[in-house]
Amino acid sequence: MWLIALLVALVATIQLRSEAEVQRSLVGTDATSLAFLIDDLHRANDSLDAEKADLTSLRARLQSGQSGAADQVLQSEADRLRAIEGLIAVHGPGIVMEIDASGLTALDLQDALNNLAAGGAEATDVNGHRLVMGVPIYQTSDGVAIDGVTVSPPWTISVIGDPNRLGLIADLMAQQLRADRRVRQATYRVEADVVIRSVVSAKPFVYAIPS
Repeated sequence: MWLIALLVALVATIQLRSEAEVQRSLVGTDATSLAFLIDDLHRANDSLDAEKADLTSLRARLQSGQSGAADQVLQSEADRLRAIEGLIAVHGPGIVMEIDASGLTALDLQDALNNLAAGGAEATDVNGHRLVMGVPIYQTSDGVAIDGVTVSPPWTISVIGDPNRLGLIADLMAQQLRADRRVRQATYRVEADVVIRSVVSAKPFVYAIPS
């Protein structure tokens, strides 16, 4: 009994310390940041629930034993992975943002893309160049380059994702950009079906050898 009581006390102590640590970390956080944190938490929970439902459905399909069920699941997963890697064209709801400016740098573009990614961007294109993890954005003497190709302004950023959340972020970004002296114009529009046709060329493995 004393061991159980000790464990209960230990768990209670850890819980109290965790709550105190969370409260200390939130001290000084403004209401807007808190709202975004709470919203992100809700979205993460919703995403986990949706993923759980998808996996449950997937298991049921595989256990059904129906002819071709496994092939359909594998094909669907392959298409999803190709979309994530930017190997196939995609379409869906989202936003299109137009930024006309001179003097913006690769850091400015990267900041904009990071903001949109935080807003749940699932696919992104800048002036006909697909952006996925691993595609470099850097500054050159000629301007901003994406994967070795200079991308001159104006920039057209097409993004697929939750149009409501992306629209909110794009609106905040547009307001900030308009306050920048380098920016001539910054607008966005929400679209029911954004089409991204650009793809990334698959790069061969150099060091990884199948075993």
